[in-house]
Amino acid sequence: MKRHLLLLLSSIFALASISLIIIQISQTKKSAKISENLFNISVNNAIDDVFAQLDQMKIEDYVSQKERYRLQRFRRIDELNEKMQDIIRLNEELFYDEQRVLFGISTQDSAFPKIGAHLSPADENTLTQYNTLLNARNRLLGTIKQTQSRNNPTIDINNSIDASKLNFPLLDSLIREELIINGVDINPYIGVLLAEDDSLLYSSADANEDDLRNTAYKYSFHPHGISSDDNLFVVLAFPSAPMLLSSDTNLYTVISLFMILLITLLFIISLRTISSQRKLDEMKTDFINNMTHEIKTPIATISLACEMLEDESVTSDSTTRLNFINIISDENRRMRILIETLLQSAKMSRKNFSLNLNEIDLNSLVLSSIKNFKLTIQNRQGTIETHLGDINGILFADELHISNMIHNLIDNAIKYSERQPHITITTFTRDSCAILEIADNGIGIAKEDQKHIFEKFYRVSTGDVHNVKGFGIGLNYVSQVVALHKGRISLTSELGQGTTFTISLPLE
Repeated sequence: MKRHLLLLLSSIFALASISLIIIQISQTKKSAKISENLFNISVNNAIDDVFAQLDQMKIEDYVSQKERYRLQRFRRIDELNEKMQDIIRLNEELFYDEQRVLFGISTQDSAFPKIGAHLSPADENTLTQYNTLLNARNRLLGTIKQTQSRNNPTIDINNSIDASKLNFPLLDSLIREELIINGVDINPYIGVLLAEDDSLLYSSADANEDDLRNTAYKYSFHPHGISSDDNLFVVLAFPSAPMLLSSDTNLYTVISLFMILLITLLFIISLRTISSQRKLDEMKTDFINNMTHEIKTPIATISLACEMLEDESVTSDSTTRLNFINIISDENRRMRILIETLLQSAKMSRKNFSLNLNEIDLNSLVLSSIKNFKLTIQNRQGTIETHLGDINGILFADELHISNMIHNLIDNAIKYSERQPHITITTFTRDSCAILEIADNGIGIAKEDQKHIFEKFYRVSTGDVHNVKGFGIGLNYVSQVVALHKGRISLTSELGQGTTFTISLPLE
């Protein structure tokens, strides 16, 4: 996939992700507002249902037990008043001097018989009935006056119910039941507020009175039998409601954002995978091109040498014939090393690959490898300097792979030197490990390339040096050899100053 297409896809995905986040936040706010409105509607419906139930009850059902007895006495007085009023209406000629007196919520005419009226036996019986009713009423009224003066002498005696005498536990229970029925499963604080002095006649356990006074959930409360002068309100406070509603919406928001983040992460991983695959394809293409060139060159050289050997004028000269034979041998050895490196690298990638471990002499392997490059170094007018110290311990390793490892590092040091190559090879012992250092004065490796240098098929750009051939597997092979021997490899390098590879192999 081309680079500009990847950038286009990345930009489109970034815009889509930002749009999704904005839409999600907007929808979350709308959902929170809708949830709050539905919550308020459910609470209002529950309170309406409670008030409807109270309206269908008798007042005795929602006043305290003590207040019920007082209410019954008031109602008995009302019955006596009605009977006395009936007697007066039916016998107006016997009564005069009507006065209005208040008690309870009823008014009663207090009537007296006319002076000097001639009373028949029926009239006397009527007056006797009236006086009997009057005496019974006054006895009840006197009992109520005594009780009222002991409890609260400042309150006028009437037959209405004091709001403080309501059966608040019943009201509390009805409200909680209706809230659950209407889908509100949050436990509220409940109170009854007397607005004229901002006092709470009732509040549920553990309720915060300031929350109840300042709550938005305030409902006017005037059940029948309560004096209309009492400005009562049922008040509810939901201390956890905003938190729960917010937590629900926040949870959905977090989940949505997490999914967007997950998709973004997967997209980034996919892009990196595509980019890595693209680089790998490019490296493989370069590898195939270089491999083709490296194979074609010795084949063409061998082919040309064979053609020359077929010429009798060439074969008659022993020196010339020997030169062509050496050329064929060198090119053949070159192809053999190439193929061997490829095969060994492929073998090391397998899980069941194993080393042939034997006791080896690291210094001897270094000297042996240097001999193979003696002619090349001379042709480049370079030098190889050695500082081979004593290895204090036994090094068990695969001789073939260690030799190839050293060969690859020296070969790279020569190839990537623009001037006369100067290579320094040092061995010593440190922390129970055999240390091998190979330093050169080559072109160096850039910082951005150093972290990829051991990847398969990765080749460092050589700038203006175009005659350096390679396949991107040499240093990868070196790192695999070190890893299989449970060692460590590191490098230090500066552009134009050279590179130093340090290999540490554990000793027995």
